Amino acid sequence: MNKLITNDTDLRRYIPNQVVAVKGEASLFYKIAYWLDTAEQWIFVTFCPESVVDAILADKSLSALHTSLSAVAAHRALADAIPSLDLVQTVNGFAVVSNQNLAPASRDRVDRLIAAHRSQRDTAISALIPLLAEAHAWRDTPQCDYFRATLFPTPAHIRPLASGAATWERYEELHPAIAAAEDRLAAEYISPELMQRLRDETLGLSKPSTINYKLCEALKGHVADIVMDRPLRDTALRDIVDYIRRHPDTFPEWHRSDTARLFSPPVFRNSKQSPGYWF
Repeated sequence: MNKLITNDTDLRRYIPNQVVAVKGEASLFYKIAYWLDTAEQWIFVTFCPESVVDAILADKSLSALHTSLSAVAAHRALADAIPSLDLVQTVNGFAVVSNQNLAPASRDRVDRLIAAHRSQRDTAISALIPLLAEAHAWRDTPQCDYFRATLFPTPAHIRPLASGAATWERYEELHPAIAAAEDRLAAEYISPELMQRLRDETLGLSKPSTINYKLCEALKGHVADIVMDRPLRDTALRDIVDYIRRHPDTFPEWHRSDTARLFSPPVFRNSKQSPGYWF
């Protein structure tokens, strides 16, 4: 049983120019019920566990989050279902549904409609993730761990890395490379502790400062360099480190980290007991 979209009226909120079914006809909701259920199961696995969704649906103050979840489900289901909606199976094979009043849409128009629903799905996902970050029950889930693993928590964030194709599929493809690039920068310059704080602030798990926002934007450019196989700008990264070093109250995580020791090597002190003593 569908939880997010439970009737034809709810579904129609996400479909422009939909002809209302007449008496005796199956509603669009009924026709794509399977795809709606599949979309919801995908949401439970990918974005938000079913138990947390149940809590969201029970809390009227989270109606905006409910709407975002529903939008993702509707557009995913419609994009998957559309290729089958105008086909019927007969004893002789498949046929196109038609009548005397409406002409079947061309393949190009159907493809554009599917692409439009996928694009709206991706837009809805980018709107959903920050809203989920505000729900405390979501923060202890594996899904939250996935999105807090980079400075690019939504498909919209990867646009500079994906030549404008900020799709969910491209996001999934790039996510491991982005996380690996950030981990490298963390180990060599920023520290894992500070990097995780910046990731959490970007996602919305904690309130960011103006300084941290500028730092995140600069780091995203260096992440892009690594992901896109461009040379690492070591001087610029060391300038960032120098700024962090001069602001211990703003970046205490870095100053307590092992990474900080890479930029503060032990001072050699000459003594008569040391091998190679110099007069």
